[in-house]
Amino acid sequence: MSMLRRIWAGVVLFCMFAYDLVASSVTVAKIVLSPRRDHQPAIVVIPVDAKTDWGVALFAYLVSVTPGSTSLHVADDKSALYVHLLDAPDPDSRIAGIKALYERHILKMEGQEVSS
Repeated sequence: MSMLRRIWAGVVLFCMFAYDLVASSVTVAKIVLSPRRDHQPAIVVIPVDAKTDWGVALFAYLVSVTPGSTSLHVADDKSALYVHLLDAPDPDSRIAGIKALYERHILKMEGQEVSS
């Protein structure tokens, strides 16, 4: 994969993160300010496809700084990320969303081919 494609993946990742930061902040504010406590927190295991140490670290970092989610642990073999989600009524859907939003761009930055 060319260097230009890797740089473009980084730009797209930054834009997606900025959007998610705002959207997640609004969602967390709604949960916190809601008089009813009907959110469904969960601890999930997200499989990690990133191959480099920095790719895994960036993935964990982006998940942690996004409101409503916190990276708890990276598996010793770097194949999984344990994450606490403030609201996860459908954990599998949330996992897929996180991977699509962040990891696929990280994979492109690593030079991996990713199907769209």
